[in-house]
Amino acid sequence: MKKVLIFLFAVITLWSCTKDPVNPISDNNILKSFEITREHNPGLQSNALVYIIDGSVYVTVDMGTSLTELVPTITSGEKTQLFIDGKPVISSETEVDLSTTAELTLQAESGRVRTYFICTKEGIKDIDRAIYGIMKKYSIPGISISALRDEDMAYSCGYGFANTATRERVTPKHLFRLASISKSQTSLCLMTLMERGKLKITDRIFGTGGIFEEEFGTEGLVSGATAITIQNFLEHTSGWNDEHIFTSASPLGGKNIMERMDYIVHNVNLASAPGSTYAYYNMGFGLLGKVVEKLSGKSYESFIREDVYAKAGVKDIWVGGDQYHKRENEVIYYSQNGTNGYGNDMELIQSLGGLIASTDELMKVMASIDYGTKVPDILQPKTLDIMYTPSTASPYRYSLGWRTNHSIFTSWQNYHGGNLAGTGTLWCRDTNGTAAVVLCNSRSYLEGFDNSLFDLLDTILHNI
Repeated sequence: MKKVLIFLFAVITLWSCTKDPVNPISDNNILKSFEITREHNPGLQSNALVYIIDGSVYVTVDMGTSLTELVPTITSGEKTQLFIDGKPVISSETEVDLSTTAELTLQAESGRVRTYFICTKEGIKDIDRAIYGIMKKYSIPGISISALRDEDMAYSCGYGFANTATRERVTPKHLFRLASISKSQTSLCLMTLMERGKLKITDRIFGTGGIFEEEFGTEGLVSGATAITIQNFLEHTSGWNDEHIFTSASPLGGKNIMERMDYIVHNVNLASAPGSTYAYYNMGFGLLGKVVEKLSGKSYESFIREDVYAKAGVKDIWVGGDQYHKRENEVIYYSQNGTNGYGNDMELIQSLGGLIASTDELMKVMASIDYGTKVPDILQPKTLDIMYTPSTASPYRYSLGWRTNHSIFTSWQNYHGGNLAGTGTLWCRDTNGTAAVVLCNSRSYLEGFDNSLFDLLDTILHNI
């Protein structure tokens, strides 16, 4: 035992004598800054825009800049070794290829390793600055935008990740849930049927002579229900104002649209006379999807793809599914605040919030419903007039599946936003011949998130 103690004492003494208490081995490998400057990249028009968000570095260089020969300036802990895609890098000296997602590794003097992913793109910095700010402040993994000027694509970009686990970058071809932008698409279906003589927007829905007379009967309907028209549901002026679609509570839980509506029309009293008061009512658009199916003889998805979008050359818009039934080019949806991004039945809400599309495809749709001359419109001008005319009950808020007359962004002709758990969306066209859409694969519940999308869309429209 005595020999063991003597040995341990000697080891401890040797260690204490060789350790440098003044200059301990550094464990610091945090990325302090990442820059791509004109000083070290003479071909740049201006310094790159850079945002470090969690474990990623987002970089925007001016349009027309080659991404294959860039020299980054990287600041980290003292004696930290730098590697990009496994190759040693000297800050402000080494030329690297950042045309694809690059892996930046920082190895501290102690050997500790930290990794960041570099996402570099060409872009318009004023737009990208607003997008990176939203991603950082509201924890949004991925955003896609597309914008038109005079019906030509003016800007189309993806930001962040469609799938954070695989580091699949978002592109403007990725499919996102549209949430309530779907309502505008349902309006297009009904306007198409109207042009074919299948309906008038003044057609009544319930009671004798109503579209669903057979399905819901004529007896025991709540007072005023027989006066409700297609137009009332399109304008959110039916008179109902309770939420009847996203609830799972009895007696509606587990029921489909027609079963829910059968209960509502016989048991839920109207809060106001049809046509008199605006009250956003998701269930109305749920039933309008069934109107499309009954009058067309097709499923909602088949009709909107074959009879509406096909005329605009649009192919990649669908009814969404759950996490087990997603399309190959569809993003992952990331929930916040304990919500469930996959908790909604997309089939149930298809005509009010269940469609999926890319930003590029949505701009094809917008170009075909804007009175323009370069791209043929899929609806007649007089039909567009009807669709975009504000309700008399809500002259500054809602037309037929579209919001109108924004109080702040007064040049916006028509627009619509959408929110589901895991989804935030907004699109519009304005009086200046421009249009844009933004789709996010998460939704924040922090104050200001919705307003930030409006500000972003306005920034896009003014910078394309």
